[in-house]
Amino acid sequence: MLMTALINAMRVLTDPAQTGAVAVCMPQDVQGEAWDFPAEFFAKRVHRITRPVAVDEEIADGAALLRKAKFPLVIVGGGVRYSEAGKEVEKFCDAFGIPMAETQAGKSSVLSSHPLNLGGIGATGNLAANRIAAKADCIVGIGTRFSDFTTASKWLYGGAKVKIATINVSAFHAEKLDAVRMVGDAKATLQKLSKELEKKKYRAAYTKEIESAKAAWNKEMIRLANVRYSGKTFTPEVASRDPRTVDEFVRLAGGGICQTAAVAALRSILPADAIVTGASGSLPGDLQRMWTTDVRDSYHMEYGYSCMGYEIAAALGAKMACPEREVYALVGDGSYLMLHSEMITALQENLKITIVLFDNAGFGCINNLQMEQGVGSLATEFRKRNARTGKLDGALMRIDYAQSAAGYGFTTYSAKTLEEFEVALRDALRQKNSVLIDAKTLPKTMTHGYESWWHVGNAEVTKSKKGRDSYKSKLAHLKEARKY
Repeated sequence: MLMTALINAMRVLTDPAQTGAVAVCMPQDVQGEAWDFPAEFFAKRVHRITRPVAVDEEIADGAALLRKAKFPLVIVGGGVRYSEAGKEVEKFCDAFGIPMAETQAGKSSVLSSHPLNLGGIGATGNLAANRIAAKADCIVGIGTRFSDFTTASKWLYGGAKVKIATINVSAFHAEKLDAVRMVGDAKATLQKLSKELEKKKYRAAYTKEIESAKAAWNKEMIRLANVRYSGKTFTPEVASRDPRTVDEFVRLAGGGICQTAAVAALRSILPADAIVTGASGSLPGDLQRMWTTDVRDSYHMEYGYSCMGYEIAAALGAKMACPEREVYALVGDGSYLMLHSEMITALQENLKITIVLFDNAGFGCINNLQMEQGVGSLATEFRKRNARTGKLDGALMRIDYAQSAAGYGFTTYSAKTLEEFEVALRDALRQKNSVLIDAKTLPKTMTHGYESWWHVGNAEVTKSKKGRDSYKSKLAHLKEARKY
C-alpha cells in the first residue's frame, strides 16, 4: 500500500491541475516496522510535466467570443506563473491591444512596467484595473480560479452582457462563471488561440481608456506614498475606527509610520529581484495594489485562504530555492504572533531572511471589517482588559518585537518614523544574519477599497444602524452580482 501511495503522490505532485501538497499517512502501529522493499521500486522514474492543449473546437469557441468583444480584459492568474507563460501573455495582449490585470497568485508573472498591465484586480485591486473591469464586455481568465476576491464576489464584472472566456488546465476552474472554456496549459493554449485571432486580424477597440485609468491610479499611488501623520488634524485612510486609537498609538510608540508610505519606501529601497512573501491581513491588499514587479516570480502571496503565519515559513522556503536573492517576509503583528517558529530554522540553516513586521497593535484588517459591518471593535485591538467595564477596551499594549527577535539571535531594528524605517531597510541589506525590522505602523493607514466590493456575512438582524445599513448595501450588491 505504501509503494502505491508513494507513486500516486508523485503523480499528483507532477500533475499541472492537481498539483499541491501531498500527505502520505501511516497508522502509528506500523511506523516502527521494517519492510523488504523490492529494489526495482527505487529505480529512476521520469515524471513528465506536460502541456495539454485545448481541443480545436474549444479554441474556435473562444476565438469566436473574443472577436465580438470591443473591450476585453485579460485576468492573469496563478496558472500563468505555473505555466511560465508570462511572456506569452504579454505578447498576446500586445498583438490584440487587450489590457491585463493580475490576481494575487498571478502577480509577477507579467511585468508591472508593461504598458497594458493595469495591476491588481478585484476586492483588493486598484483603481485602474477595477475601472476597466467594470466596463469590459469580455473577461478572459487565464489560469485563475475566479475567487471571491478576484471577482469582487462576482459583482465587479457581474452584468449579464459580460461574456467570460477561460484558459485553464483544470476543467473544474475553466467551467466557472458559465465560461466559454478552453481546457489546457496556459502557454500552449494561448499560442493556439493567438493564431485563430490573427487570421481575422482582431484588435480591441480601446483608445485612451487604458492610459486614462493608469494615470488616475499613478496619481493615487503618489498620494499614498506621501501620507504622513500630522497630529490631531490627521485623517487616516480607513474611516471606521475607535477615535482613541491613532493618537493613543502615537503616544505609546513615540511616533508612527503610515502603512502606505512604508510600502512605497520598501519598493524604492529593495533590490529589483528581491522576493517578497506575505499572506494575510491588510498587507496583501496594499501589495496587490501598490507593489510593482519587473522581475518575474518575485512575489509570493498566499491569499487563497488568508493563511496567517505563512509569511515567515514561505520566506525561508524562497531563500532555500533562491539563496542568491534577498528575501523578505512582510507580516503584521497579529500574523507574526500566530507563527514565527521558522525564524529558528533560518538561524540553524544560516539562511538570511528579512522580516518586516508592521506593528499596528492588533488585527487591523479584521478590525476594519468588524467596524464597517456595525459590530464595533471586538478583541481585534491589542488592548488590556478594562477593570471597570470588564471588556478588552483598556489601554493599548506596547510590545517590543525587536527585543523578542533579538533573543532568538536575529539582527533587529526598531522604527517609529519613516526615516528610521528607511535607514533600517538599507542597513539590513548589508547584514549576513537574518533580520527583523519592528516598524511601528499607524492603525487605519492601509489602502482601502477602490470601486470594488466583498460579500461579508453580516447580520440580518442587528440593533446597530450601521449594521442595518451594511446589510442593505449587501443586498443591493447581490442583486447586481452574477448568480453563478
